[in-house]
Amino acid sequence: MSTPVVSTCSLAQIPTPKIRLVENFHPNIWGDQFVAYIPKDKVTYTCKEGQVEDLKKEGRRKLMAAAAASPSQLLNFIDAMQGLGVAYHFEGEIEEALQNIYDSFHEANDMDGDDLYNIALPTQATRVQYFMW
Repeated sequence: MSTPVVSTCSLAQIPTPKIRLVENFHPNIWGDQFVAYIPKDKVTYTCKEGQVEDLKKEGRRKLMAAAAASPSQLLNFIDAMQGLGVAYHFEGEIEEALQNIYDSFHEANDMDGDDLYNIALPTQATRVQYFMW
């Protein structure tokens, strides 16, 4: 025969859950629009994809234009892209541009200016890009 399990804990010892007050806040004026935005139809989705690709092409074009202008202008543009959080779209181009700046800097051993900003900017850009300067 089995023996019944006897609990040594009485009901008075079990803690009762705390009652939490619920506030009735007014609904958010934005709704869930920015939480999870997925276009409902394929036409809108493909249109948005096309816009993203066009913006990526424009970013690459501006990156190449800045590279042709001067190293400090290119570093300013790379810093702006990193600050905006869109640099991950252009990792290959940024890495190639930083390598070119690195090679030309060590060959000529000078930059466009001797001010602290132009000296510190390559360090900042390469640190963000995980590039060994």
